[in-house]
Amino acid sequence: MNTLAIDIMKRFLTLLALCTLLCLSLNAQDRRFTKITVASWNIGLFALGKSGDTKLTHAVLDFYKQTYRAYFNDLNADVLALVEYNPLMVNATETQAAVEARDAILSNYHDGQIGPKYDYNCNAIFSNGIEVLRTDTVLFSKMVQKRYYLVTTMRLDGDIVKVVSTHLDWNQGENGTAYRALQIQELIETFKNDKYVIMCADWNTSKSEEFDAFIEAGYDMANHGYLGDILTYPAGSAPRSCYDNIITKGFAHSNVKVINNAMLSDHCLIKADLTKLVE
Repeated sequence: MNTLAIDIMKRFLTLLALCTLLCLSLNAQDRRFTKITVASWNIGLFALGKSGDTKLTHAVLDFYKQTYRAYFNDLNADVLALVEYNPLMVNATETQAAVEARDAILSNYHDGQIGPKYDYNCNAIFSNGIEVLRTDTVLFSKMVQKRYYLVTTMRLDGDIVKVVSTHLDWNQGENGTAYRALQIQELIETFKNDKYVIMCADWNTSKSEEFDAFIEAGYDMANHGYLGDILTYPAGSAPRSCYDNIITKGFAHSNVKVINNAMLSDHCLIKADLTKLVE
C-alpha cells in the first residue's frame, strides 16, 4: 500500500472515531441524569386550616413574612405544590391595602400557577428552572365540595411532565371514601397515556390503603411507599393520618422528608427528590 493510500486510511479512521465519539456524547446527553426536588403542602389558608380565609393581620405581617420566607428558602424545592393556598396573605382594611402572598413570601419562585379559590379550596404550583408550557383547571366529575385539579404541563430536559396540585374530598360520613375513590380513578384515567406525572395533594385518606389504586396503576409514591406510612396530619406533637403525598409515574423517589411546623399550618409538608427514569 503506497503512502497516499495509508494517509487516506488514517484520515478515514480518525474521522470515523470522531463521529463515534460524537454519537456517544449525544446519546449520553439524551439520557442524562435528572433529579428535581418536589414539595407538597396544605398551607392552611394562613388560618391553620380553621377558616376559609386568612387570619393574619397587618400587625403580625412582618413576623410571618420573614418566617415563611426562611421556611421556603430552607426548603429549596424546584417544584412546590400548595393546597388551601390563599392568594391574599392579609386582607385589606379601611386604611391598609391587601397583601398578596405571591409577592410577600413566594417571590423566590420564577413561575407561579394559581387556580381559582372556592372557600377552602385553592391549588397552586410554584417552580424554578423548568419550562412551563400551559396550565389547566379541571373540576372533578364527582365531588361533594367544589374540588378540582390544577395541571401544569412542563418540559423537563426535553420530556413532557404533567404536574398536578389537588385536594380531594374529606371524610363526609359514608360518602368520603367512595367519592375519593372516584376522584383517584379519574386522575388515573386522565393521565394513563402520560409517561411522566407528578401529583401533589392533600388526599384526605381515612386509611392509607386508599393509595393502593395508584400502586396498582403503576405509580410510585413518597408516602405509603418505600418508607411505609408517614403521618402528616395534624401537624404538631401527635400526627395520626397520612393525608399528604407525592405520587408519580416515571420517577424514582429518594430523600423523602416531612417537615412539621404547627405554627405555619395544620398539615406537615412532604418533600422528595425525584429522579427521572429513562429507558
